[in-house]
Amino acid sequence: MIPFVDHDRYHAMKATGKLPSPKGVAFSIIKLLQRDDFRVSELVRLVQSDPAIAGRLLKFANAAAFGRTRPIVSLQRAIVALGSFKVRDLVIGLSVMHSNKSGQCAAFDYGAFWGHSLATGIACQELAHFAQISTEDIFTIGLLSRVGELAMASLYPDEYAGVLIRVQETRQDLVDLERQRFAMDHRQLGATMLAEWGLPEMLIQAAYHHEQPDVAGFPDGSRLQTLTQSLNFARSLAEVCMADEESRWSLLPALLTRAARLGISGDALNDIVDRMARRWREWGALLQVRTQEIPPFAEILAASPPSLRVSAASPEQSGKGGAPRLQVQLLGIPPAELPVLIKQIESLGHQPMLMESSVEGLQQTLRQPAQIVIADMAMPGLQPAVFCRRLRQTAAGKESYALLLASPESERHILEAIDAGADDVLVKPLTMQTLRVRLNTASRMLLLREEIQRERRGIMRSTDEFAVAHKRLLQDALTDTLTQLPNRRHGLDFLASEWAFAQSNGLPMACLLLDIDHFKRINDTYGHAAGDAVLRQLSDLLKRTSRGEDLVFRYGGEEFAAVLPNASARIAAQIAERIRALVEKYDFLWTRQSLPLTVSIGVAHLGTAVKDSQALIQAADAALYQAKNGGRNRVVVAA
Repeated sequence: MIPFVDHDRYHAMKATGKLPSPKGVAFSIIKLLQRDDFRVSELVRLVQSDPAIAGRLLKFANAAAFGRTRPIVSLQRAIVALGSFKVRDLVIGLSVMHSNKSGQCAAFDYGAFWGHSLATGIACQELAHFAQISTEDIFTIGLLSRVGELAMASLYPDEYAGVLIRVQETRQDLVDLERQRFAMDHRQLGATMLAEWGLPEMLIQAAYHHEQPDVAGFPDGSRLQTLTQSLNFARSLAEVCMADEESRWSLLPALLTRAARLGISGDALNDIVDRMARRWREWGALLQVRTQEIPPFAEILAASPPSLRVSAASPEQSGKGGAPRLQVQLLGIPPAELPVLIKQIESLGHQPMLMESSVEGLQQTLRQPAQIVIADMAMPGLQPAVFCRRLRQTAAGKESYALLLASPESERHILEAIDAGADDVLVKPLTMQTLRVRLNTASRMLLLREEIQRERRGIMRSTDEFAVAHKRLLQDALTDTLTQLPNRRHGLDFLASEWAFAQSNGLPMACLLLDIDHFKRINDTYGHAAGDAVLRQLSDLLKRTSRGEDLVFRYGGEEFAAVLPNASARIAAQIAERIRALVEKYDFLWTRQSLPLTVSIGVAHLGTAVKDSQALIQAADAALYQAKNGGRNRVVVAA
């Protein structure tokens, strides 16, 4: 149960005019869709009146995530493809974003907020399959999941700035501080706003609980739990996208754990993150929202902590004992200094590799850096800071130990080179002692990085194993062991979520309840093994003959149920009659003997006077009772 903001208090907030809200066309669309008699043509005219929104809806409808092969060029076709209520929700999100890109709260980073929110929405789209929800719906709730924070900053700019600063300084929980200061928190306020804008209850529930999905109390494996965990995972992905390199590395363990809980393996996660990051930047450019480039996710996982690039090890002299033989590229070293430097490197047990002091040599070093790179800052054409930054842009360059040599007169550039990514800068002339210390330090750092990478690979393997095991356990918990169909718990949960979705979006749906006629005779005549065989064969038949969007599940005993999304009473009756006829003609076998079988089916649909999903299946049960009393082997549709 969500503790919405008190009705009177919320309307007092709205009266200030500070509360973020859909403006212009978005507000008109909300009003239009509140009418029972609205027409799609009216919605099209409203959207057409705002070219920016119209263009974004067309782009959204043509996004690769929807799997359409032919582009949609007509706005009306785009709106029909998306659905009127999904268009409303999308326009609400885009309108709130457009109208609230800046504000008066000094400690609230509006650019980062919308960058994170857009990343969450895009990530949600990539997770739509796991969340068992449409990409349009989950994008909107991802975009608006933190809208309560924006509302707090808009209503109480000075007070909320103080709360945010205190969170940064003390690491106290934001929700606790909000409640102490405002007697409400951003989750309550956000949920109240989303409810007023007409978003589906399931999305509001997920948004309210997504920060702490484990304490929401949703049934394991339920659609609402999966949606909430997907939203939580999308938020974590957004944090990875928005973070700097060092912070990003520290976010990975929790991210991998969340991925495993959704049954997402390492390879799948790489694809999801890379695709999401690319689309995030594309949409950021379109919507003028802050984004940033991030490396491929496989590189992020493989990299060692950025802080390890700073040479912080103690300068003990370890000589050659136990140290690995490392390749050392030499770039731009003056010819007069080369023989001594090469001899020193070889005496320490490492392999010097002389690179040409030319543009080609520089490019080759950047493309294929060795474990250690020693470059002279005075080399013609070498800009130390640029060289270091470009070196760190590749996966191999990130792992190299970069050591620059500086003449006494170039000391002023040392800090610039260090800031750009150099591990160390040595002022010439070099002594054997200094070089020994730096190369020993480099050896230890490289060994440490390899150890961290091995540990990270182990974590990835464990994560993949956990993801597979978790997915298998979840599947087992939601599957009937005899028939391998979804069990009653899974089926009723799916029915409840589809009923809520159909109700909030004005869509048809239906439910079938099917019972095998005279099943007891089969058990009594041929034994329970024969009865089990019949149940399995009927289950296979039902799976093969159902539509892709339908869910057939074992209701109990010899009863089966089917949830038919987007099916009118007429279509549901046709599907039920087709099932009845197929069962009557099907050759059920037990020890090579054919067993005749018929079924009775009750049909209920959303148009039936039902208040919830439980009432819907009760109506189907009542229709099934009529079918059996009417002679069996027939279909009855609830009135």
